[in-house]
Amino acid sequence: MSTTGSSSTAAAYAEAVVNGVIVPLRWSDLEASAFGRVPEVYEAAVAAGADLDRDRTGWDLARDAGWLAVLFAPLALPVLTVFAVKDTDGAAGLYGVIGLVSVAHVLLRVLERRRTRTGGPRATAREALLAGFEACFAMISAGILAAASLAGQSWWLWSLCAVQIAVTVACVVSVRTARKAAGRGVPTVARPPFEEFTARVADLDEHDRAAIQADLGTALDRLEDAGFVSPPELAEARRAPLGSLARRLWALERSAARQAR
Repeated sequence: MSTTGSSSTAAAYAEAVVNGVIVPLRWSDLEASAFGRVPEVYEAAVAAGADLDRDRTGWDLARDAGWLAVLFAPLALPVLTVFAVKDTDGAAGLYGVIGLVSVAHVLLRVLERRRTRTGGPRATAREALLAGFEACFAMISAGILAAASLAGQSWWLWSLCAVQIAVTVACVVSVRTARKAAGRGVPTVARPPFEEFTARVADLDEHDRAAIQADLGTALDRLEDAGFVSPPELAEARRAPLGSLARRLWALERSAARQAR
């Protein structure tokens, strides 16, 4: 059965491709297989290859748009709350929106803090400033709801007020987390997978580099003998510095595809 995947060495991967065990040949998998002797570099190679092969889909765009909407939504809480308190007919729907926005934003801030505490990037100075404004807006919303609760003796309005306070606390914690992370020198963006991979490749000792390069050479020889690579691909692969094979072949394939149009 034809499959895709990687092997313990680049030579073994090439042999599997020639024998039809692995179909099709993926340069990212071939390159990653060469680093099997160094697990941490192998993992970085797999991540870099996955990022290289990944195309943004409509779901990715929708997810990014949703994240931005949830991030900025608390700025609208006071306005929504005022309309909900004044509009008795549509109050239930508006209160539902307020509750949904609040819970979603608290979850976003919890995930943001977890990301930073587990080694991910911190919030930027602008994002921290936004969180500060949102904390103020959520408190204003909480105050309006508290007044409405006292006037109407509604327990569920008190619950909604408590959720607004939770938004405030989450935003304040976000600002503190960002400041502490900035003090520790945590970057505001994650290092791209390819940069992480090349940085780990650069740290390899000469023995590992020579062994990996020899393994890749053996794999390319096998693919050439079996006619699985074109002369331009082979030439580009042999010129590629260690750690850049998949990216250079990816660029070559994209260039050929554009010329064919």
